[in-house]
Amino acid sequence: MLQRRQSVFLLLAAIALSLDFFFPLASFFGEQDSIILYIYKIISKVPDSNMPYTFNFVLPLLLINSLCVVLSIGVIFMYKNRKAQMRIVKFLLFLVIVMTGLFFLYYVDTLEKYTGGIAQYNYVGVSAQLVAIVFYVIAFRGIIHDEKLISSADRLR
Repeated sequence: MLQRRQSVFLLLAAIALSLDFFFPLASFFGEQDSIILYIYKIISKVPDSNMPYTFNFVLPLLLINSLCVVLSIGVIFMYKNRKAQMRIVKFLLFLVIVMTGLFFLYYVDTLEKYTGGIAQYNYVGVSAQLVAIVFYVIAFRGIIHDEKLISSADRLR
């Protein structure tokens, strides 16, 4: 059934991760350069700056985020195969945690060193990943609940 509770939470997780395409993740204003980090590009606010970071620098964030959005929508239609659905939701949860860790531990540190300033986070861009983690956990619990319900109904037959 497509109208299950976890389908709504998987769709909400996909929408939350899609917000990262429209809002910047962080801004870095420093002595050497001022840049804005999106999930798909880096914009320098200083004219004629030789920024060493290109599209390839943000490509891992873009790929992980895009994969999570596509798989979140695709896993909704796997309602007949709950075991595979649980595995994919666990994998999605892992990917979003890796993406969040990668952002905070690598990207922020690297760009703070490059600009000589500190990060100013955009709350919509950063919190979208954290909200998606919560939605994945709720969806996973809903799938487990359905699995228990089906297995208890099979015992009664």
